[in-house]
Amino acid sequence: MKHRSKFIVIVDDTQELDVAIRFAAKRAQSTKGGVILLNVIEQFDPQQWQSIEDIILQEARDKAQEKLQKWSKIINDLTGIVPELIVKEGVTSEKVVETLEEDKAIRFLVLAAAEADKPGPLVTLLAGKKSGKLPVPVVIIPQGLSDNVIDDLASRSD
Repeated sequence: MKHRSKFIVIVDDTQELDVAIRFAAKRAQSTKGGVILLNVIEQFDPQQWQSIEDIILQEARDKAQEKLQKWSKIINDLTGIVPELIVKEGVTSEKVVETLEEDKAIRFLVLAAAEADKPGPLVTLLAGKKSGKLPVPVVIIPQGLSDNVIDDLASRSD
């Protein structure tokens, strides 16, 4: 039985996130696939702050959910797709790999590269150092592409 292909996007606070979201949403729409939005709450060393760790983590979870809901609405308004929303705690690169290994329907990791001289921390890490360890291809969308160009690229079957 054939399963629905999914495109995963890591939701962070970078300016280029919107192009990754748009490409993943439009590509999922054109292939009748799905979108997963993953937000990773980076862990910190709570040894000295044990008494407030729960409060800090809950605030971080709430903020992560707000971000995911915002982007989920944008994807739904754009394509009608209701994305899967995932929040994990830990080291981002480890949680990305873990998520990719957990869900065999994920076919592509979609990242966006910043227009600046540095492409961004996720692109640098996941398309560089960790790329050989990933179980799926990485699609990198340049930040400077227009919505029309992204839509065209995402809808092509050639």
